[in-house]
Amino acid sequence: MEVIQNLKSIQKRIKKAALRADRDHKRIRIVAVTKNVKPEKIVQAAMAGVDNFGESYAQELRDKHALVEKSLGRKVNWHFIGRIQRNKVKYVVGSVELIHSLDSIKVAEEMNNRADRLGINVPILIEVNAGEKFKGGVKFEGVPEFLGELRRLPHLNVEGLMIMPPYFDDPEMARPHYKDLRELRDKLQKGHPGLIELSMGMSVDFEVAIEEGATIVRIGTAIFGSRAQ
Repeated sequence: MEVIQNLKSIQKRIKKAALRADRDHKRIRIVAVTKNVKPEKIVQAAMAGVDNFGESYAQELRDKHALVEKSLGRKVNWHFIGRIQRNKVKYVVGSVELIHSLDSIKVAEEMNNRADRLGINVPILIEVNAGEKFKGGVKFEGVPEFLGELRRLPHLNVEGLMIMPPYFDDPEMARPHYKDLRELRDKLQKGHPGLIELSMGMSVDFEVAIEEGATIVRIGTAIFGSRAQ
């Protein structure tokens, strides 16, 4: 099946990229991006060995979560990778392994309140803006202050950073963004040793992201093919 072959190819490429960077490929997680992907293809990927799936829309997450796990007869790990609104927090908190895209204190407070009611802690990443005016994310220079504000929310566990750079045909054009994020994480680790994860790299540039330190790569098209298929 196409999904299985695509996944094998990606795993080989990840191993080679990790080797070039003198890293252990086993420490790099693939999150298969399921935006606009039909549940049957997600099931195929899970049966082929994908453990983590990333959804961009809260209500799609809710619907696919149930369908996929019913088809498989078991649970899978879901990640939320899209922008999250306060009124959609209820669909996400308690349903996902990791939230990649926190960039708002108001949303963080809503997450914390819901987590408190559920009696859980929520693993999150701070989304960092790559300098694009109309996209989400905290500005690089604002991350230390944002991180400090999150400290007063006891049910949020900040585990790292995420970035989504502009689309480039040449993956090398994304490298500076990934290098900057790694350097920011490394700097912040001095006061926040729990900051480990770097969610960066997509189908077009995940090898460059791995060379620059990605611990999580978000791959959709390279696994599932065109969303139109």
